[in-house]
Amino acid sequence: MLALSLSLVLAAPPLEQVVQKVDGAVVTVRVAEKRATERSVSITTGTGSGVVLHAEGWVVTAAHVVDEADRIEVEFADGGSSTAQIVTLSRTEDLALLKVDKPPKGLVVATLGDSDALKPGMRLFAIGAPLGLTHTVTSGVVSALRTDTRKGLHPSRLLQTDVPINQGNSGGPLFNEVGEVVGIASFIASKSGGSVGLNFAIPASTVRSRLFESPLPWIGVSLRFVSKELAEVMNWPQSAGLLVEKVKKGGAAAEAGLHGGMIEAEIAGTPLILGGDLVLRVNGLPTTDSKAIGASLASLEPGDAITYDVLCAGTAKTISVPLPNLPKVPSLTPAKAAPKAAAKPN
Repeated sequence: MLALSLSLVLAAPPLEQVVQKVDGAVVTVRVAEKRATERSVSITTGTGSGVVLHAEGWVVTAAHVVDEADRIEVEFADGGSSTAQIVTLSRTEDLALLKVDKPPKGLVVATLGDSDALKPGMRLFAIGAPLGLTHTVTSGVVSALRTDTRKGLHPSRLLQTDVPINQGNSGGPLFNEVGEVVGIASFIASKSGGSVGLNFAIPASTVRSRLFESPLPWIGVSLRFVSKELAEVMNWPQSAGLLVEKVKKGGAAAEAGLHGGMIEAEIAGTPLILGGDLVLRVNGLPTTDSKAIGASLASLEPGDAITYDVLCAGTAKTISVPLPNLPKVPSLTPAKAAPKAAAKPN
């Protein structure tokens, strides 16, 4: 007789049970931006999603939801709300970490899972606020795991999924079958503007490393990497640099004298806001060495400053930006290894 080994299948709990367990950790992020001209003042509002990952009121969302906001309000599942501030943000990875000013008691906290264990075909679900419809659940599968090695301000690793994601889902969590956060909704690929099954999220591994393990101080500046090829198109003498596109009014970068642009343009297929400073070196490091710059910024302490060597209207300047006094980012518990099926002889 032949001895056969049968693997025990570890069945995930019903989806409705998992949703009920994690829904309280999903929040709606409402933002307001003040825009002033010589003739008028207007307030622009927007809505995104987010997820609570620490009991003291730390919320992860997408950078593009909050990076231009003058006011950020986080609305919880019970209907309560609180203002929040950005503590660290990465436009490159489209991630932001918020600290809620007054977190409610009994805050539901989600677990950050292991996105490296994902494989195409695995089931996922999202909870967010598409078109403002809060706590909407959608489901699908992992379509692919992608890596982009090009230089520039775009995510280096992406989780592709067919889980429906629409306007208002941005910044919201994607969960695996057991309710762990494995991605943060970022953008969709669509000619119509609606979800067509080509949806992308930032993997949980990037969330952990960029926001919690190596957080960089938020000084209120939006940068865009200008590659050598793009610099040549623009007839710049520098081979590459960081273009200062936007500077938050009243932020540390603005107070130090960094200037953003004013002219929206598209050059060689790349959208840019022109007219701002061009950063050539950060803390003495060339802008092409993003890893070294990241390590340098991560090592700074409150009271230290970031030094930018810039070109401002053709004139070389050195601008020192003191680090703002921000809350210390907490540590998260390590991701648990994916459960393995047990085997027993028959």
